[in-house]
Amino acid sequence: MDIGEYPYASWVFIGVLIYMVAMVGIGVYSSKRVKGISDFLVAGRRLGFILATGTLFATWFGAGTAMGGAANAYLFGFQGVVADPFGAAFCLIIAGLFFARLMRRARYLTLADFFQIRYGAGMGFASVITLSIAEMGWVGAQLVGFGTILHLFSGIPLSWGIIISAGVLVIYTFLGGMWSVTLTDFVQMVILIAGFLVLFPIVLGDIGGWDYFINNAGNWAEMPPFALWPEGDAGFFGYTGSLGWVYAIAFWLSIMLGSIPAQDLMQRMLSARNESVAVLSSYTAGIMYLTIGLLPVLLGMMAFEIMPDLSVPETEMILPWLAVNYLHPLGTVIFVAALIAALMSSSDSAILAASSLIGYNGLKYFKPDSTEEEQLKITRIMVPIITVASLLLALYAETIYRLMVIAWTVLLVGLFAPYAAGYFWKKANRYGAWAAFIGGFVSWILFSYYFLPTTIEANIGIIEEGVVYWDWAIWDAVYLGSVPGFIVSIVLLFLVSLLTQKIDPPMPLRDMDGNPLEVEDYLGIVGPSSGSGTES
Repeated sequence: MDIGEYPYASWVFIGVLIYMVAMVGIGVYSSKRVKGISDFLVAGRRLGFILATGTLFATWFGAGTAMGGAANAYLFGFQGVVADPFGAAFCLIIAGLFFARLMRRARYLTLADFFQIRYGAGMGFASVITLSIAEMGWVGAQLVGFGTILHLFSGIPLSWGIIISAGVLVIYTFLGGMWSVTLTDFVQMVILIAGFLVLFPIVLGDIGGWDYFINNAGNWAEMPPFALWPEGDAGFFGYTGSLGWVYAIAFWLSIMLGSIPAQDLMQRMLSARNESVAVLSSYTAGIMYLTIGLLPVLLGMMAFEIMPDLSVPETEMILPWLAVNYLHPLGTVIFVAALIAALMSSSDSAILAASSLIGYNGLKYFKPDSTEEEQLKITRIMVPIITVASLLLALYAETIYRLMVIAWTVLLVGLFAPYAAGYFWKKANRYGAWAAFIGGFVSWILFSYYFLPTTIEANIGIIEEGVVYWDWAIWDAVYLGSVPGFIVSIVLLFLVSLLTQKIDPPMPLRDMDGNPLEVEDYLGIVGPSSGSGTES
């Protein structure tokens, strides 16, 4: 199908329009449940297991996993999707095992509350800025996916598709906050799973069944199709030896640990009814992610069997193309709605996360005596502002998977070490946290420049003979630089904290009310434990 020439495009537009109106309707309904800042930010801490699981899964399963995952699997096989869904699924499980109980027990409203209470106002403010930037990168990736779908079916420029999708997201996120996001996420999860379960067996049957696929799977880069680590002469993304292992580790860590200190993840744990719900929903969402999340990956690899001559930009459109060629027009409408559900479920969550950080935490730095009504007002005002900023980023980048991965790499090199140490190492102090934060970022940038000559050489002739494919060369260097940057962040946290214990005594870990937070029974063992009741 050529761009803009689908004969049933009007069906798709009507279906998408109905879906969007329904989402806005849920936003209007949800707005009636918002009585204060707690309702808007963490849904009043009343989410049960089903809604908590639904919003966790739908938040994670966005354009990166769906359209970006299919594209990367077409190009590189499993190596191309190590970060998502594999790393992302383990992120949910790790979060449930080590952090869910403590976050819910502390009753924070945002992740920045933790950094401020544990390391002081300065670190809290730095976390607001860093987390907001990462969330905007995540939103940008989803908007690119939405724009790609509209571009394929209508022929309108990608930029206009991105702009239209941003407008719809603003409306229902602005109205209902976390309640709106949770309810829409649940609906989107159901549509999403149904769409993939319909398309997958049809495409699989067309290429000859499961056995044929396993024995003949291939990809554009001729990499080992099911390798998750460097393998033989192929290495990892074509990088061999120690460089291949550094790249593999970077891809695994980017989301698996980089998303642990992410506002949209922790916001769902903070919204759970109790600790046990937070834990169980994390595990369940992680398991779902390892199963449902593999469907677009496998579809991308099947697409290589069907149409092996796609250009790199065209791979972003694999899933809509498969729907058009294998489904009845009504089935295509449902599947496109499922894709849009995936994009919107991640976008609204990230928009709310960044808006919460700036509107709630950011306001208190400039107006410490702000009222709850003022905090809610500013948080809502930030929804369109964050969306516009993400829109500009999406218009500039116009790539899905890499934009998503780099968003969480920002958190990996700067915030993971002080976040994890803040819970489990009493000697972590402000100086150590700042050293880890700044040192991680600076070393990441420096190491990226260090690796750039190597990645430039590796990307000569990728698309055109004798010409550097700068897009991949730069992204490769950035990923490779993240591993030593992450190591530097950890080392600096421990060294500086130990050397400055006397001049900067560590601040104790406290809950939202200023009471000491007990780090006992913290492992995510499902069942009752201290602090796991229905506390508000």
